[in-house]
Amino acid sequence: MLDEARALGRDRLLVVCATGNVASARTIERCGGVFEGIGETRFGPTRRYRITLYG
Repeated sequence: MLDEARALGRDRLLVVCATGNVASARTIERCGGVFEGIGETRFGPTRRYRITLYG
């Protein structure tokens, strides 16, 4: 996903996962995701992360 975003010229991504999905949250954090807070969606609460891409 990160390589695709770079290829599209993106420099930042918003990545979300369900608040109870610990495995996804850890994966996002390992990929550079910075936690921004909890957001509400039509599917329920989500953890919001930003990933800044370089190069």
